Amino acid sequence: MPGTNKHLIKKDLDIDEKKVMGRIIDMWSLGDQEHPYMFSTESEIIKYSKNDGLSEDKILNILKDLEDRKLISRVEEKGKIFVKYRADSSHIVKELQKTSYVHSRERFKPPHH
Repeated sequence: MPGTNKHLIKKDLDIDEKKVMGRIIDMWSLGDQEHPYMFSTESEIIKYSKNDGLSEDKILNILKDLEDRKLISRVEEKGKIFVKYRADSSHIVKELQKTSYVHSRERFKPPHH
């Protein structure tokens, strides 16, 4: 998708994308200031997204699409793939945190980059 996603809103994501993005936000919200992405591994996101009835292949395709749309970045560290926040996703993160797609009681506050 060309350009910036600053105006991307929740209606721009399909239901499965919202489910996966909600699980990503859940994992982000569990991190601490020192290690904000400690729980947002690709394997954890897959594990919890499967609870929403999605297949691993579907989840991986959605993760790739979200990365292509510059809403997330996937970075390999210490043999694990971590899903990290991108500033272009700020609007959609704020919107999804107001929905039932995000299950965590903790609000996600983006780390300073």
